[in-house]
Amino acid sequence: MEDEFAVRAGRVLRRARASKGLTLREVGARSSGALKATAVAGYERGERAISLKRFFQLSTIYAIEPERLMAEIARITQGRPPVVVDLAALESIDDQTAQTVTEFARQVRRLRGEQGGTITLRAGDLSVIATLAGSQPERLLERIEPALARKGPPAEAGPS
Repeated sequence: MEDEFAVRAGRVLRRARASKGLTLREVGARSSGALKATAVAGYERGERAISLKRFFQLSTIYAIEPERLMAEIARITQGRPPVVVDLAALESIDDQTAQTVTEFARQVRRLRGEQGGTITLRAGDLSVIATLAGSQPERLLERIEPALARKGPPAEAGPS
């Protein structure tokens, strides 16, 4: 029987690798041979247990903070849907918190190279925005609720 946690963690790792446009062989090469393509594929399928050392190596290769990957794994494991924000609706909210979120979202979109009318805020994004707004993540979501997209990616959408 598959370890469901390992499968979910593997999906997050696979999406992280794909978001950087890396093949399994390229990951092996970037690790100077410390990580074999077959081992990484096993982690991604949830067939192999991954050590913290290997997890950190992969996060370094993917240039994604390990905390962000862990937050995404926790979100999926806990069944929490991703936070998808409609940017036009967000910009129409006359509230300082919404303005803070709008500014942050614009910067994140530039960094991610994203386009379109929505943005998916990751767990780490929510924590940073809430801190900037002097709020808790749950309260922040309440304040921008009119801008939350009603239909977003599935609960297992991951980091990009």
